[in-house]
Amino acid sequence: MTAGHCSDSGPFNSDGSVSFFHLPWGGIVGRRLIGPMARPDMSVADMGFISKRNPDIGVIPSIRNTDDQEFPELIIYGTLDSDTVGSTVCKSGYTTHVTCGEILAFGVTVTFLNGMEFNGLIKATHMSCGGDSGAPVFQFAEDILPGIFITGMVTGGSEEQGVCVIEPIAKLITDDIYVLTINDPI
Repeated sequence: MTAGHCSDSGPFNSDGSVSFFHLPWGGIVGRRLIGPMARPDMSVADMGFISKRNPDIGVIPSIRNTDDQEFPELIIYGTLDSDTVGSTVCKSGYTTHVTCGEILAFGVTVTFLNGMEFNGLIKATHMSCGGDSGAPVFQFAEDILPGIFITGMVTGGSEEQGVCVIEPIAKLITDDIYVLTINDPI
């Protein structure tokens, strides 16, 4: 899963899908095909699903944090519905890596430049979100570090306003969609 708007600019495959690749932080070569994302239905949330087609790419229940020597890998223990203004949330994005901010508000409505409107979002202090759309947002599980709980996904932000906008986990997870955790068999 990633932000649905990440497929807006293509390049489009002949079937209208967009191919997505894994590219490590700071990587300029070595990208590996994950698979295509069909045109997403963003009527409920800014999310799209990448169909994993490359058998050489695996999934693991962790988030990269290699800028931190003490906890270079963060282990996903589950999901958490954030519900407290002022609580700290972090994200791990391709462009700005792991950065953190504080929750400012819940139930926020945002209209993006393309005219799409999304509601029920979380607004947080700026976590350097430019180029990090689709990044997982999480909170640390203090008693089980380097454990974390996924709380949402970056959908956008505003440099001028100093905010980051997050799709809450409750809008992303359904009965047939879940977050892989350390407790799941791989």
